[in-house]
Amino acid sequence: MIRTKDLTVRFGEKTAVDRVDLHVDEGEVVLLAGPNGSGKSTLLRVLAGLLEPSSGGAEIAGQAPDSATVRALRGFVQDDPPLYEYLTSHEHLAFAARLWGVPVEDGLELLARFGARNWSGTLVRDLSLGTRKKVGLAAALAHRPRLLLLDEPFNGLDADSCGELARLLKEARDEGRTVLMTAHEPQYVEQLLDRHVHLENRSNS
Repeated sequence: MIRTKDLTVRFGEKTAVDRVDLHVDEGEVVLLAGPNGSGKSTLLRVLAGLLEPSSGGAEIAGQAPDSATVRALRGFVQDDPPLYEYLTSHEHLAFAARLWGVPVEDGLELLARFGARNWSGTLVRDLSLGTRKKVGLAAALAHRPRLLLLDEPFNGLDADSCGELARLLKEARDEGRTVLMTAHEPQYVEQLLDRHVHLENRSNS
């Protein structure tokens, strides 16, 4: 499902990701581990099609991460999801549903599973980080993507919502979908993981 070869990302003189070779097979649940600054979030952004590598390459299902085919099969949740602040939660989910070609109710059902359906009429800008995360998760997962890229998905969630997200990830694993994630709270998913991939800090030069 995911293949990278000598993947390197530089920002000026700083090397954020240094020659990473990563292989994640379809149906695997893999945790990206490593200290802050080791490039975990940057690597996920490359795989989400939001960053171009400085050198090396990445493929998802044999295609470039920014291809239309890959966008349709992927769901990406960032630590602080970049939502449209002047839309309500319902409007944001309706927009995402149109992009994915699914009913808005699919997203609202996920929001309800996180205990946040009552916030569907609230502007995104007025939501707490935890509720924003729930809206972002619902928007990204409503189309049941074959590949889930999750950057600190448990951050900001209450304990009940963390448990619900763990159940959603178990459902994804049982359905043979692929998950690549970072998490400072791996206890929620430890039993679901096929393996850890550890990234190390590298020199900034």
